Amino acid sequence: MMKFHFVYLPVISSLIINGHPVVSRKTCVVESHGVNTTDDAPAIINAFEECGRDGKVIFLPTTYYISSVMNITWLDNVDIDLYGTLLWSTDIQYWLNNSLDVGYQNQSTAFILGGNEVRLNGYDQGIIDGNGDYWYEWISRQENTSNYPGRPHAITFNGLRNSVVSGLAFLRSQMWTMSLIYCEHVILDSIFVNNTGNVVQSSNTDGADTIYSSHITFNNWTVYNGDDSISLKADSYDVNITNSKFYDGQGIAMGSIGQYYGVTEHIREVRVKNITFDNTLHAVYFKTWTADQNGYPPNGGGGGLGSEYLSILKSKSCAERFFAWSDASNMHFDNLHAIELHGAAFSISQCTRFSGAPGDGNCTNSEFEILDITINNMTGTTRSNQIASLQCSAVKPCNDIGLFDINLKFNNGTPATAYLCGNAESPRGFNCTGEPCVGGSATGGC
Repeated sequence: MMKFHFVYLPVISSLIINGHPVVSRKTCVVESHGVNTTDDAPAIINAFEECGRDGKVIFLPTTYYISSVMNITWLDNVDIDLYGTLLWSTDIQYWLNNSLDVGYQNQSTAFILGGNEVRLNGYDQGIIDGNGDYWYEWISRQENTSNYPGRPHAITFNGLRNSVVSGLAFLRSQMWTMSLIYCEHVILDSIFVNNTGNVVQSSNTDGADTIYSSHITFNNWTVYNGDDSISLKADSYDVNITNSKFYDGQGIAMGSIGQYYGVTEHIREVRVKNITFDNTLHAVYFKTWTADQNGYPPNGGGGGLGSEYLSILKSKSCAERFFAWSDASNMHFDNLHAIELHGAAFSISQCTRFSGAPGDGNCTNSEFEILDITINNMTGTTRSNQIASLQCSAVKPCNDIGLFDINLKFNNGTPATAYLCGNAESPRGFNCTGEPCVGGSATGGC
């Protein structure tokens, strides 16, 4: 039996949405069965079918038990108020066999949500809980401890447009917390992520990943996790990351990218400002696959084409701007603060190799170009003497990397001084002091 009820809520008749007067608003209140032996997913899907267009869906301050996949992509002008907790089941074999295709890297997900003018608000009390401790223990016993086939992301926003997601907490996600694919003009504000394992350490639990998406804003995020704090992947354009704190993971990642043989991909126009990195490996790092294809995604690949830079061709259309090849660029990282970094603050590795990927590859033959990157004003403490490790391609060297006002010190007050450069041309604001380590890596460095 469906466990939701709906009502029509009258609103002021002069209210205009998309140029049309609104006379009434359908609201669905989802009720939980209250036991983990009964799946609440069907009732949730039915509520969105009934009220997901020009309506409102309300989750009460209780626990909803989710035991099956949800694919909800038809939303239009809807408010979603999540006061309770969506808790995913621990039936690992069900999720391995039934999780939904994300559409990139052979990744999969437990929940797809998409549409236009979606306002998802957790009011600082809504929780999406992946029950990840069961996954972290299970995956630690597998040969492939990272991109295991069928291991799902907690949620995928697919085709989300002109929307706002705010006030939510994500706890112990099964794998990546959030993937955004084919999204545009989305604001994600006041998001808390804690993928810290209570029994074993979590792996590959990115805070968020963008794919084929543009005009995305991450503001006021707090992330505790075991991998990339936020990762921008193929064809991510016009992304802002501001006023956030990242703990224990790898830092902000550009990539990995170049995993698909012969495919052109880009990361462009990124602005990062007012970020604290606490006990992360890096602050910012870039990772591209080599020009050699070894295996297939998610753990293998390579041979991708393209340029990892940011276009500012303002006179062109959005489509032309997104795919045009140009040396004009604008990628800025400003006001970064570090606490106990344990690797190079800024790292480029063009020899990406994931666990289980065959072969070592040629670390200097990547076709990807990394240029016009500026980091301005980074302060704090580090355990590494490496401020920068730039392991760039000899085929397309890194160009115009700028590092200004960098002041990182060990806890005893000794400044970090190493700027390691390989195939890095026209550095700005610093002098290279040595050569970087060259070797396969999924996390920067060797």
